Amino acid sequence: MKQLIGMLILIFIMTACDPIDIPEGQADTVSTATPIPTAPAAQRTTFTVERGDVLEEFVFRGRWLPRDQVQLSFEVNGSIRSVNFRRGDTVVAGDVLADLQIDELEATLETQLLDLAAAQRDLDDSGDNSGSSVVDAQFGLANANLTLDSNVAGYPWTNVADAQQRLDDAERELENAQLDYDDSVSSVDTPASEVNSAYERLLDAQDGVDTAQRALYDAQVSYYQYDISVQQQENSVLQAELTLADAVTGGGNPDLVDAVVRAQLAIDRTREQIEESTLIAPIDGVILEVTIQPGDAVEAFVGVITVALPEPLEVIANLSFNETQFLQIGQLGTCQEANNDDLIVQCLVRSIPLTSNEVDQTTRVAATLPELQSGALIDVTMVLDESLDTLWLPPQAINEFGNRTFVVLQTPEGERVRDVVIGLRTDERVEITEGVVEGDVVVQQ
Repeated sequence: MKQLIGMLILIFIMTACDPIDIPEGQADTVSTATPIPTAPAAQRTTFTVERGDVLEEFVFRGRWLPRDQVQLSFEVNGSIRSVNFRRGDTVVAGDVLADLQIDELEATLETQLLDLAAAQRDLDDSGDNSGSSVVDAQFGLANANLTLDSNVAGYPWTNVADAQQRLDDAERELENAQLDYDDSVSSVDTPASEVNSAYERLLDAQDGVDTAQRALYDAQVSYYQYDISVQQQENSVLQAELTLADAVTGGGNPDLVDAVVRAQLAIDRTREQIEESTLIAPIDGVILEVTIQPGDAVEAFVGVITVALPEPLEVIANLSFNETQFLQIGQLGTCQEANNDDLIVQCLVRSIPLTSNEVDQTTRVAATLPELQSGALIDVTMVLDESLDTLWLPPQAINEFGNRTFVVLQTPEGERVRDVVIGLRTDERVEITEGVVEGDVVVQQ
């Protein structure tokens, strides 16, 4: 059996080793089979060393809004009863903008007025004429207090601050103009036309400071005169209080007089509560923001309506405090309406929060855009650092390994590694100070 199996294996091996007969005419086909084509080498990305400007910029977005704004809030907690104006509406000082649910207070006031009338009748019926003088004195005191409150509310609180800000801006402009003029004069290569232009700007800046100083003086005088009128009205209140005291002590039924006084004091307190529950427009202006509607619950001293003077407008942006550290007051940049490359103007940082604890954390940029509507989006660009007329490459062309910075040059002899020294680096351009020349072709690795 083993011999039979061995013979079968031998026959199989011999059969496998026999050459295969290939028909004539097919031999060349077998020996010249078509090879599989190889994939072409991938195209390498190259960059050309160019000369231009490398700018490190801080770009942020704000809105074109009125500069002078007042945020209003209720003095007590409550629920909104009515809101009488919407965003964009024009208001006049004294308009009732909104109020809380004060139906009970208003009903209480009506009852108290009836109580006062009854107390007054009782006093009149007592046959003592001194009661009428007390009531007259009470009304005189109430009217004097109302006039005083109106005068205090009308303080020109923004005039002096605005004039001071304009003077500060003018002085910074004068300082910059002086520096530009000194630089132009100190350089022998500066053309005479540039020196003259710098001198004209210096004179204009000096005129601007003089004008701003006069405006500040006028604003201070107006404020002082208004303050005197307020003090005079305070004296009128004191006089009315003395008149009331004389009337009360001048005779009559003390109990009936006290009843009239108590009724009047109750009315005054209720009216104060109603005033605390009512928002009154403090200025002639426009509504910028309304964050409440009837039925909303509100907390005391939380801003719910913003009123502003229609002019002037400026860019107002909400940046984080860390972002504002890139900026400084007086810094120049450019402003343009978002998605509108045809409207670009020079602008200036007017205000930034100096600490993270300031109530107003907005960044404000002054610009001249008279044709732009309030509320438009504005893109602001501030140059933080720059290198002009320098060699540059895109960041992806630069290689870094350890402490070595290099590029791969494309030369007629092949690729060559070249060490470079870089300067200013941005997201789009890297300044090359040594290692390449304009026109060199660099291969991306």
